[in-house]
Amino acid sequence: MKTTYTSAAGPRRTYEIEADRHGSYTILLDGKVVKRKSALSDYPGKSRWGNKKLELAALDDARAVVDEISRESH
Repeated sequence: MKTTYTSAAGPRRTYEIEADRHGSYTILLDGKVVKRKSALSDYPGKSRWGNKKLELAALDDARAVVDEISRESH
């Protein structure tokens, strides 16, 4: 899933967030990678296709990172 997010804290920059159903995400600013988190590649019980809850959790984590980055640059 791709989405954009603008933090309320600090400078108003719009970040692009790409998250997948396995819990990985990438945060981009002006086309450059700011932060990337990769989920575990394999663990017992892992669904081959992932699930929506992991994707939403990855988006929440990415938004929290963007808020932290914005506070630090302010």
